[in-house]
Amino acid sequence: MRPLRLTVTHFGPYAARQEIDFAALGPHRLFLIAGPTGAGKTSLLDALCFALFGESSGEERLPGHLRSRHAPPDAPTEVALEFLQAGRRWRIARSPEWERPKRRGEGTTKERMKVSLQALDADAPPVERESEVEARIRELLGLSAAEFRQTVLLPQGRFRELLVAKPADRQSILQTLFRTALYARIQKELSQAANAAKGALREAVGARAGLLRRTGADTPEAALAARAALREAQGAAEAAREVAAAGALAARAAEAAGQDAARRLAEAQGAAEALAGLAARAPAIQADRARLDAARRADRLGLPLAEAEAAAGSATAGRSGAAAAAICAEEARHRLARAEAALAEAPAQEAAARAAAAEVERLQGLVTLAAEAEAAARDAATARAAAGRATATLATATTALEAARGGAAAAEAARATAQAGADQAERHRLARDAAAARLDAARALEAAEASLHRARAAGEAATAAEARALAAFHDARAEREAAAARIAADHAARFALLLADGVPCPVCGSPHHPAPAHPPAGEALPDLDALDAAARAAEARLEEARRAAARAATALAIATEQQSAALARLGTAPRESLAAALQAEQSALTAAEAAATRLPALARTATEAMAAAAAAETRLVAAREGAIAAAGALAAADARQEERRRRLPAEAPDAASLRAQAAAAAARATSLATALRAAREEGAAAAEAARAQAERQAEAERAARLAEATAADAAARLATACAAAGFADAAAARAARLDATAQEALAAAIAGFDRAQAAATSQAEVTARAAAGLVPPDLAGLAAAREAAEAAATLALQQATLAQRAVEEHDRLLAEIEAADAALAEAEAEAMLRQDLADLAEGRGTGLDFEGYVLSGLLDEALAAANARLAAMLDGRYRLRRREEPERLRARAGLDIEVVDGWNAEARPAATLSGGEGFCASLAMALGLADTVAAHAGGHQLDALFIDEGFGTLDAETLDTAIRVLEGLQAGDRLVGVISHVAELRERIPARLEVTPGRRGTMAAFRLG
Repeated sequence: MRPLRLTVTHFGPYAARQEIDFAALGPHRLFLIAGPTGAGKTSLLDALCFALFGESSGEERLPGHLRSRHAPPDAPTEVALEFLQAGRRWRIARSPEWERPKRRGEGTTKERMKVSLQALDADAPPVERESEVEARIRELLGLSAAEFRQTVLLPQGRFRELLVAKPADRQSILQTLFRTALYARIQKELSQAANAAKGALREAVGARAGLLRRTGADTPEAALAARAALREAQGAAEAAREVAAAGALAARAAEAAGQDAARRLAEAQGAAEALAGLAARAPAIQADRARLDAARRADRLGLPLAEAEAAAGSATAGRSGAAAAAICAEEARHRLARAEAALAEAPAQEAAARAAAAEVERLQGLVTLAAEAEAAARDAATARAAAGRATATLATATTALEAARGGAAAAEAARATAQAGADQAERHRLARDAAAARLDAARALEAAEASLHRARAAGEAATAAEARALAAFHDARAEREAAAARIAADHAARFALLLADGVPCPVCGSPHHPAPAHPPAGEALPDLDALDAAARAAEARLEEARRAAARAATALAIATEQQSAALARLGTAPRESLAAALQAEQSALTAAEAAATRLPALARTATEAMAAAAAAETRLVAAREGAIAAAGALAAADARQEERRRRLPAEAPDAASLRAQAAAAAARATSLATALRAAREEGAAAAEAARAQAERQAEAERAARLAEATAADAAARLATACAAAGFADAAAARAARLDATAQEALAAAIAGFDRAQAAATSQAEVTARAAAGLVPPDLAGLAAAREAAEAAATLALQQATLAQRAVEEHDRLLAEIEAADAALAEAEAEAMLRQDLADLAEGRGTGLDFEGYVLSGLLDEALAAANARLAAMLDGRYRLRRREEPERLRARAGLDIEVVDGWNAEARPAATLSGGEGFCASLAMALGLADTVAAHAGGHQLDALFIDEGFGTLDAETLDTAIRVLEGLQAGDRLVGVISHVAELRERIPARLEVTPGRRGTMAAFRLG
């Protein structure tokens, strides 16, 4: 990875947009990042790491702390990096999470982190999902953020971390760099597989023992010999089952014959009772036959009845219509008389309407003149008020201009004061961060000491628990073995009871039995399954106790290391004054940040105050012009008012009164004209209505006479038809009528009765013949006999089935015992193999586990690459190597580093090197590690290296050697950047990235020569 262009905006000390184009280096590949302390040199490395991974180059600087304090509240922070990787050009841009002012209302809102990755030499859209960008960067570089800080960007304060770290810490670093979690997972899975195999072996042993117990034998041979007795018992049970089944079959046949005789007798009795019931219903059925005949005769008179009823209804309606027409004709004659009386007054109404119209015209002329006069008076009053307001506005504008000028001066003074306080924010922030770091170290030390105390107590408790679990396990095993021995003795005694003199033993085949076993006296046999379960539970508790003891030991070691690390971080700073120092620095920083927060608002206030003063001056000029214009408008309005007043008569009232009088006159004229028109229209309508009603009355009377004649004729025809059908009159015919549903119901009931009577007669004859000669059987006795026979058959079947199942179960157990023997042998072989693999991976007997073996090989590669550079820097005096510790068999053995002095061939810890020697060794180690990680990172080429470390610990000769090594890193076109304050480096390295601080933010630019 080679950086091409870095652009930062409102990032760290860089207030404005700052672009660093690495092309400005030209042919130079080694450059110095120079500048005073606190200028922002390390912030450039933070920007590189943040752009790629969203993290700073130091873990103590969180992404949320990277936003510039100089940034306006609404301006975003962004870092953009263009880089070259594997021949392709990429650009990544990232903005941290930050708080911005709300666009509407007060307060702030949170903007989430944004990131974008795009290939500049392709047309593909940018990747903007954070997880996808992280995966793509990991794929491109082959490094995580931690690996990047160890191989490409070596941050300040961590340069010697890998060289002097404890083996446990070094193992953690190497695990991260080389991603050896796979080997630890393989090691863990091998251990789990071994434990699973041991569990399977225990299960196989228990399963085989359980199968033997179920057969009642101690060995597979004895179980096989017991099968013959079970087969003999099965044959006897099967013969008894066949005899009982035959008896049950005969009892069921006898019961079935008795049930058939009882059924025939019951059917004959039921048929006789049904025939008698039908004979009782015969009179009612005969009455229904007569009703049905009368209804059918009445149906044939339906047309004469309907005609007579319709004619009578028409006659009644005709008479009602004639009476109603007579009433309507009389009302029409009265209406015509009233209309003729109203038309007699029409001439007088016409004269009154003409007089009212003339009065309306005269009053409307006076209303127009009065309205013009009043409008002129209002205009004059408006102009007078406007002139007064213009004079007041002129005075107000003069006062406002003086106040605005005073406010602008005060706002500018407040802004200058806030700027002075804000300029001290960065200094107070650095002091606050240092105090916070010391206080965090003190708290970490307290927590570490508490953890150490708890870990020691937990370790003691875990050791005691392990001892108790071991004792309980031994007790459970002893109790189980004693119980197994007692059960075996009992089984032997029970088998001895079956032996007879001269009969061969089914186990050994001997006909002699000199010393048969006797059942032991005492209580019932113990539950071997429960004791097996108890033993397994005790063993599981023992394993858990051992794991707990191991975890406690690990926790104790971790707590000890944490305490040492916390003591190293705290140093010699007194704990008592740390909180007070942090509070003081925080208060100073809060005040400075408050001033910085107020600064934009004060600047806007000062600008707004100056703008307000200019606006006030403009309003004063406008007020003067408005006062002159208002005076001219007042004079013109007074003249128009006087001219309108002279045109009105002296006695004329005001415009409102004239409008009211004109409206009243117009209303009178309209009312008179409307009344006259309505009277004429009513007269014509009344005459037409009287004529039409007279015609309708005559027509209704003629229709009523015709309907009465038709009704009399229809009544005569109906009486003749009723007599012919056998009815006395029309009322009798109507009473006999039934609807179709009722007639159908009667007919169906009569037909059903006839069919039922015929069927009952036939059924009674048939059942009587079938029951002839039968006597009632004893069904209860027959059922009891059948039940007793079936119970005996069922019992015999159960005994035969049990005997068969006993043989089948015994055969199945024999097969399972054979399979269990094979499974036990296989489980023993599998458990042995898996335990051997787990022991090898765990390093039992070697002191080096699988992951440690891989890490030691990778560390050897890194040390070999480091020694090649260290020999050039220190004239071959020192060589780094791993320290072998065969006497300490532990997982992290082989990861400690020592230095061998070539002058005396002595080996000593790397931490004992002097400052300059340690720097050279650390630099060589970092470069060797970078080469090794790159070689194992899938062939990813690392074309850049940045070192943030002081070179001031080196003497002149060693410094010269270190510079030559750095210059040698340029081989292969590698870009190397160094942060240092050493003056000789400014002379030796012609290319520099100079970082210059200022009140308005830091600036950075390349300088060559």
